[in-house]
Amino acid sequence: MNTYLTLQQLLLNIQGQLRQAFPGSYWIKAELAGVRRVGSHVYFELIQISSGQKVAQIKGTAFYGEGTQAIHAFEQTTGQRFTEGIKIGLRAAVSYHPVYGLSLNLLELDAELTIGGIELQRKQTLDLLLRNNAMLLSLQDGVYITPNKLLPLPPVVQKVAIITSKTSDAYADLMHCLETNDHGYRFHTELYEALVHGYNAAASIMEALGKIKASGIRYDVVILTRGGGAPADFLPFDDYDLALNIALFPTPILTGIGHQMNQGIADFFARVHMKTPTMAAQFLIDHNHLFEKRLSMMSGAINQTATSLMAYKNSRFMMLQSRLGSATKEALQHKCYQLRNVESGLYPATFRLLKNQDSKIMMKSAQISFRLPFYFAATQKNLLHLKEHIQSLSPDRLLRRGFAMIRKDGSYVVGSELNEGDNVEIVLHKESYEAAITRKL
Repeated sequence: MNTYLTLQQLLLNIQGQLRQAFPGSYWIKAELAGVRRVGSHVYFELIQISSGQKVAQIKGTAFYGEGTQAIHAFEQTTGQRFTEGIKIGLRAAVSYHPVYGLSLNLLELDAELTIGGIELQRKQTLDLLLRNNAMLLSLQDGVYITPNKLLPLPPVVQKVAIITSKTSDAYADLMHCLETNDHGYRFHTELYEALVHGYNAAASIMEALGKIKASGIRYDVVILTRGGGAPADFLPFDDYDLALNIALFPTPILTGIGHQMNQGIADFFARVHMKTPTMAAQFLIDHNHLFEKRLSMMSGAINQTATSLMAYKNSRFMMLQSRLGSATKEALQHKCYQLRNVESGLYPATFRLLKNQDSKIMMKSAQISFRLPFYFAATQKNLLHLKEHIQSLSPDRLLRRGFAMIRKDGSYVVGSELNEGDNVEIVLHKESYEAAITRKL
């Protein structure tokens, strides 16, 4: 016959065995998940992730008193809330209850491990980015060189895309600084709203970057901003994929995401890094003001150069004017002298030319008078020859000589114009005959 134990007896036996096997407390490294506060106590899950897979999980409890005091001290030291997603080092005791099962009771938290873990994770992500994208990313003299960091800023920034939460203080501070700047500069801004806190922040920011690229608008700069926070609050800005998106983005990115003590990967890879949203806005104002100052300096230099040039050219003009007056007067005097010489020799030369032409005209007139009778006689003789030739070719003379002409349909024709069957009229000197063409020979 079987001997049975009650469930309670078995579980109490397990409880006793666990107390004997794990009598003290233990330091453990794990990641927080599912944190919830119930009354004065805090309940949570501890998990371990390896190669993207969950390999261990256990419930944890921080009871009011020692446990909750440890959480309060941790939050005061790190500035980080005791919330899911952060890696922690904790001292805990193994606890087993027949009803509530196996759990760990939190006794103490290691704040330094959490802060150091964030830095270690950031370093590992940076190393992986450099290793996987060696052709695009590099570290030179302590500065990360990315395609975005090498993009030139336009001389004047006007069109600005902003990625942040619309309801955040960061957005309000940024816009207030841009809109109330002392120089009266106007910026054309467009908000691309995104989550900047929590697990989905990195994906939301990448989605906003995609919308900016797809818009087709040529923005001068993109501002990625959020307010301050604890070190773990900035974990989304150390995300591998987000960092690579920023590094390769075709528009210069300016970050102002609230890092007061250090920089994150987003800051390392962006074109310009400023610590706060207000400082990011001031950077754009100062950038445009620098351009204005350069224009002012160039304007002053141009005015000074133009004034000096005008004075020099005026002096040269006065000198040339004086020289031109003297040279003109001298040239006019010389030409007057030459004109008088020409005038004195012009009358005799004209008289000689006219006398010479008169002699030539008299000679031509005598030649024409002598040759004209001979020309008229020769011309008259030629006309008589032409008259006789024309008369010899007249139709009347031809008909007198026995020739005949053929007329068809009232018009005179030649043989090639006649065809068999044509009716024609044969015209002689004193009579004419009607005939028909019967055959061509």
